[in-house]
Amino acid sequence: MQTAHIARALLAQLAQIGQRFPPALVARLHVPRRAENPGAHDAEFCAIELGDGAFGLSYVLLGDTLDALLKSHGGARGTAPLAGADPMALASRLENGSPVERAIALAAINALTDSVWRQIGYEPPPAGNSLGDVTLTAQDHLGMIGFFPPLVRRVAEAGGRLSVVEMDAAMVARQRERFPNVHITLNRADLGPCNVVVGTSTMLLNHTLDDMLAAAPNATRFAVIGPSAGLWPDALFERGVTLLGGTRVVDARRFREAMAGGESWSEATRKFAMAREGWPGWRCLTGL
Repeated sequence: MQTAHIARALLAQLAQIGQRFPPALVARLHVPRRAENPGAHDAEFCAIELGDGAFGLSYVLLGDTLDALLKSHGGARGTAPLAGADPMALASRLENGSPVERAIALAAINALTDSVWRQIGYEPPPAGNSLGDVTLTAQDHLGMIGFFPPLVRRVAEAGGRLSVVEMDAAMVARQRERFPNVHITLNRADLGPCNVVVGTSTMLLNHTLDDMLAAAPNATRFAVIGPSAGLWPDALFERGVTLLGGTRVVDARRFREAMAGGESWSEATRKFAMAREGWPGWRCLTGL
């Protein structure tokens, strides 16, 4: 039986949770200032801030998303883009919205999640490493969806095998030139023999998560990681994801200042990692 689109599953869950924990309205959309911070990892994400102090991050470098976001929601000096907006309405555009709407939608979903976590006092477990607790051995064949140079080094150190699946042909050509000994492909079927798969939460934006899971039938570990992965993990765990590694804002003032100044916000955030094994479930945590 085909599962419902993951966006629908996430929104249905948030709607039920929202009956007990009514969401605050949006206080501001924080847009990165890439021009003043070229090449910086932190300049790849926007953030939704809710009126109760919750935050949600989302990737903005798919296609021309950032340029369109700056044009439509950059905000003039003294304004707060999307202030007063309903975060559930923004979240509803994840499935069928434009690239900009989907980026804002995922940020809103993450902010809504963070809001409830704050209200119930839930602290997701801290990540043991920068890649969401992903560990490797010589027996592992890692499938990487998107390119993670630190993981390439870890595979080499462990003595395992590596297959990299990219969605962009130009990126494949560049990475093949840079890493000639790494198998880099556009063919997701090459995930087939991998027993460990790691991909970014960008798969939620371009709607490829279900396809990537289907392409990796032998994966006993499937991790979704990245700052955009700050959401309830249940819908992902039900599909076969075994680890969700995200980023949470823990110092609001410092984060706002860093975003406004085009600086790194890493010191204002904390990485976490939630494993499917032992996850109590959203109903248990919320009492619903």
